[in-house]
Amino acid sequence: MKIVAHRGASGERPEHTIGAYELAVERGADGLECDIRLTRDGHLVCFHDRTMERVTVEKLGRGQGIVSTMTLAEMRELNIGTPEEPARVITLAELLELYQDTRSQNIGEGLREMFIETKHPNRYGAQVEHRLHEELQKARLDRDPHINLISFSPQSLVRYKLINPEIHRILLRREYQRMIHPGMEAMGVANAHGLSIAKARLRPDIIGRRGLSTYVWTADKEDEVRWSARLGVTWLATNYPGRARMWRDDEEATRVGNAPRSKVTSQVRAPERSRWLTG
Repeated sequence: MKIVAHRGASGERPEHTIGAYELAVERGADGLECDIRLTRDGHLVCFHDRTMERVTVEKLGRGQGIVSTMTLAEMRELNIGTPEEPARVITLAELLELYQDTRSQNIGEGLREMFIETKHPNRYGAQVEHRLHEELQKARLDRDPHINLISFSPQSLVRYKLINPEIHRILLRREYQRMIHPGMEAMGVANAHGLSIAKARLRPDIIGRRGLSTYVWTADKEDEVRWSARLGVTWLATNYPGRARMWRDDEEATRVGNAPRSKVTSQVRAPERSRWLTG
């Protein structure tokens, strides 16, 4: 089972900041996950919400800070870090640069993976998918088997498949939705499926159904991580990749009777100040 850093090591650093992703690498995450949204001036930024108000140090009024109505420069005027360590919104291009520089660091075998989630892409037609493809092409990652596109939108996955069928696609399903069904699978909408840890524990039979790899989010508790490892989850998203990796390794070692592969500690220590953080 691979441990995926959900918005970086977002339980220890502000989400979607370079500092969070650098810490995820330091903690030995097997994968990095981000959400992408399109700004008014056409940049793909790593950002989850429709508006900025939840994550900014500055107080914003209701309806302010709507990502789709802001330019990248306007977004970067706001602090999404802390008062002590300010941080700015990053672009997908910047995250891909960090990913390429660190994809073999603090990882046992192989290369780190990247998971890119398109957020509410339908209002833009295919703009999000085309811009994503452009960024992956610039980074020479458009045919890389370690890049994964994830989305709650089957339409987004289909659109990107038409642009570039080489990239692995994972369809995420909400609590009330059916899992990926044979029709979608036959059309090649997705190569894998994803579900929440809550739904996975209610319906463990879904994990690995029809031979599909399974992505589960977001597991931060020891029993959730150990349970997922036992059930054969392929990728597990967590806000605490260091401790999740430790629990995963211990669980796998217990099952095979070997010593744990890693000695990652769950104790939080302050990393060196990132060169990406801005004041």
